[in-house]
Amino acid sequence: MKRTMLHYLVEVADPKGHYFDVQLQVEIPLSKLQGAQADRWVDLTLPAWIPGSYLIREFARNILYVKSTVNGAESVCAKVGKDHWRVHLDAAMVTSAHSSVLLLCHWRVYAWDLSVRGAHLDDTHGFFNGTSLFLCPTGLENSHIELIVSRPGENLVDWVVACGLPSQPGTLKDAHGCPVLKAGGQVKFTAPDYDSLIDHPIEMGALEVESFEALGVKHVFAVYGADKDLDLQRICIDMKPVCEAQIALFEPDHKRAPFDTYWFMLHAADNGYGGLEHRNSTALLFNNAELPQRGVEKAPKGYEGFLGLCSHEYFHSWNVKRMKPAAFVPYDLTQENYTRLLWIFEGFTSYYDDLMLARAGKLDEAGYLKSVGRTIAQVMKGPGRLNQSVADSSFDAWTKYYRQDENAPNSIVSYYTKGALVALCLDSAIRQQTAGKKSLDDVMRLMWQRKGLTGKGLHEDEFATLVEEATGIDLQQQLQQWTHSTVELPLSDALKTYGFSLAQSPGEEAVYLGLNGQFKPEGMLVKQVINGSPAHVAGVSAGDVLVAIGGKRLTEGNYKRLLASARPGENFDVIGFRAERLMEFAVRAGEAASNEWLIEKLDKPGHKVVPCPWQNR
Repeated sequence: MKRTMLHYLVEVADPKGHYFDVQLQVEIPLSKLQGAQADRWVDLTLPAWIPGSYLIREFARNILYVKSTVNGAESVCAKVGKDHWRVHLDAAMVTSAHSSVLLLCHWRVYAWDLSVRGAHLDDTHGFFNGTSLFLCPTGLENSHIELIVSRPGENLVDWVVACGLPSQPGTLKDAHGCPVLKAGGQVKFTAPDYDSLIDHPIEMGALEVESFEALGVKHVFAVYGADKDLDLQRICIDMKPVCEAQIALFEPDHKRAPFDTYWFMLHAADNGYGGLEHRNSTALLFNNAELPQRGVEKAPKGYEGFLGLCSHEYFHSWNVKRMKPAAFVPYDLTQENYTRLLWIFEGFTSYYDDLMLARAGKLDEAGYLKSVGRTIAQVMKGPGRLNQSVADSSFDAWTKYYRQDENAPNSIVSYYTKGALVALCLDSAIRQQTAGKKSLDDVMRLMWQRKGLTGKGLHEDEFATLVEEATGIDLQQQLQQWTHSTVELPLSDALKTYGFSLAQSPGEEAVYLGLNGQFKPEGMLVKQVINGSPAHVAGVSAGDVLVAIGGKRLTEGNYKRLLASARPGENFDVIGFRAERLMEFAVRAGEAASNEWLIEKLDKPGHKVVPCPWQNR
């Protein structure tokens, strides 16, 4: 039986207006049509969210219209849901057909979302995720797919296309294997099914491209928007051992990656930060000023953060793209997919991202420990960790973590950061109880064999059993406590295992008020108030604009001087506005509460230390 094929055409239609035009052509067997003989139809839907970003994003809002023909005759295409269109076929269309009907649909998509999740188009480049562009006929998700990207026009600069999908044999490519899209030309790709199609984003434009090989796998780095002096070769040199370390972690014997080629697609922006993982690629957004320059030996301050972002997304190639919660097998892209396990799939990835930099020699011990200290600070800075477990944080990702408001520090904890600290405690416990013979690495390798290579999802109560099987250690009670309660994690004990101490360090501020704000010409706009803090007790609220404190105008400079010189217990009269209403607050300064954490080597540990995980090479 002939397999149905979906033919998609994406046209760079109006870059100045930021519009892609998309066309779908498919010959649909009569048996695949929906409805009864007298009333048949084809449903078309667009995903409501994109895997890796757990929020209903309503991508369909950017579709201007959908039009269709059946067997060359215009047909009614009605919107029947927020991301759901229905093409109606009259009886004559069906009865005149032999065994199938030819459906042709076209629609226009507005693409002006400069993020890793959506679509963006202008005169200089185009970027899209398939979840933003490709309507799919219901029941044909497993069809083979042909994708053509077209760029009409004349006298245009050639665009380079970065995409993990295989291109048509004979396609013109650059020196690194990227297809070249000429003015008036097209590039053709293939995908085995719809799920694969939407898991391969495309970046195209006047890209700067470099490539490197890591354990026999080609890695391509394609960059849009960078300064002309970007040292892309240095980035490739730095990422090569990191990629090799990750491949070797999961496949220590064969050192075999789960892909033939990997694509880093970086949009270097004036500001911004983000990354989204895909099965053989990642889309990245990072500050241009923090990337290395040719001829400048010292890298910018934020460059280690960029390498950590790349390491994080690359680690996802195993952890969440192939090993994933059972709730994601398969994804239901029409609605929320609830799981309490993101502390493993996002949090453990956050633990390993900098850890792999250290193992690859791209982050020294001091830098690594400073990074761990920052993660501890992020978790400990707000009372949200005392109100929400990391498992509940995962479950509530759709409604809380990705929709944070002014009360977020008081109500939620991040499954990224606290999940990373759970991994730290778990790794330490395994190493301590096995005298360093086993580690979290063994757990990840077993999970790769059982889940990643088989495509089976991890069930909600299954992880502790995997830990015991991989290490011989029963940590079910500890894992339950660390992840399903709000009890503080044993971070000091975890670091003591390796011969290090953990302590808070004094901050620059002499007192604590408990509010976060943004300074504007008229004063401080209060963004957040911490529960139980002096500001909370005094009645200060998010949204208030504070204009004076202690008899002086509230400027950023005056505020910093006050925090540095005041004494706990000192009272301050604060004047501000809530909307148009004048407000007065009596704020009593509290004891200074530093949120800086130092990790230092113990001179005399008093016990036999276990080798540190960041020193594994």
